Amino acid sequence: MKPYLHNLSSLRGIAAILVTTLHFHFFLGAIFPYEAAGLIDKLYLMVDLFFILSGFIMCYVYEDVFNKGLEKKSYKNFLISRLARIYPLHVLVIGAELLLFLGYLCIDKFQFLSDWNQHLYRLDAIPFQLLFLETVGIFDFATWNMPAWSLSAEWWAYVIFPFLFIFFKKVGYKKWFLALISVISLWFFIETVLAPLHPFLNFPPDPKKIDLDVNWHWGTLRGIVGFIAGMIVWQVYKFSTLKKVFSNVWVFLSLIALCIISMYYHWYDTVTVFIFMMIILSSAYGSSIIDKLYSFKFLRKLGDWSFSIYIWHMFIINMISFYFMLNVDKKVGGILRPLNGSLMEARVSFIIFMLITIFVGFLSYKYLENPTRKWINKKFKS
Repeated sequence: MKPYLHNLSSLRGIAAILVTTLHFHFFLGAIFPYEAAGLIDKLYLMVDLFFILSGFIMCYVYEDVFNKGLEKKSYKNFLISRLARIYPLHVLVIGAELLLFLGYLCIDKFQFLSDWNQHLYRLDAIPFQLLFLETVGIFDFATWNMPAWSLSAEWWAYVIFPFLFIFFKKVGYKKWFLALISVISLWFFIETVLAPLHPFLNFPPDPKKIDLDVNWHWGTLRGIVGFIAGMIVWQVYKFSTLKKVFSNVWVFLSLIALCIISMYYHWYDTVTVFIFMMIILSSAYGSSIIDKLYSFKFLRKLGDWSFSIYIWHMFIINMISFYFMLNVDKKVGGILRPLNGSLMEARVSFIIFMLITIFVGFLSYKYLENPTRKWINKKFKS
């Protein structure tokens, strides 16, 4: 059995916390002044980090399974394992959001929600959520659990992963650089061509929108490209051709610094996600010092709880918004952002919110995510 890559688990936990930070800042209250929020505005790219990590980890874990080709049994068991990982909580959180929607109707406040908030609770979107079809252009905005769009993208990456794995093997792993050129080109195409065409509710597309933040129309493509990027990182990792360079702690820290600079100054997102690839490679190789940086017990626990934190945090935000909507008696024009006092008040609220979210993630992982995953695998895998 291959050793568990603790560094990547810790990295996944950090990414989940950063996504949660972004959504608190955007939907509840600013924790940084506008002129200093450049970095936080780019934290949506943590989802791309998730995609790249997933591609790497799938190759690492399932290499021996698919090395000899694709069999019906192995493919079925693979999909069951992936479904068991994400589907129970996905359905449960949609159910929780449905109760919140009914709560708005019961207190007669739904009419006062902003247009985009009302769009979240579209009943006709539930079947598409359950079938992982949120990211194929059916709707012009997110529905129900906003972060769940990435599950739709990731699911379809899972579906085609074994075929991609076999294809790369036939082409030859040493030609990874050709795949890298393709991935970078696709990222840049999404960022510069598709993003300006990306719709948002009834607003016309914004020709100035140059980024990778495309979810409900091209999210599946975004996810698959990131997934392939992770497979490329795994190919480089497997052959250890660059281990001496990327296992150096100064290279690792330089990549982190470069990533922060890229996000803060709003360089092309394609540049940032390419840096993500190198950070993941460096983290996977590790070294005595890099491993120590990732080895804090709490970081590893965050890695375990990361999916639960990610999938529940927006519901917690919506619960807080629901509380503040109790005193609203007119239609909200845009984002409610109820914690609009001083920065210090917002930061204290953020710390409390984060502690609650992490605790919910812990409970969810221990009593929901882990048990249901084990039960489904035991029940349906052959």
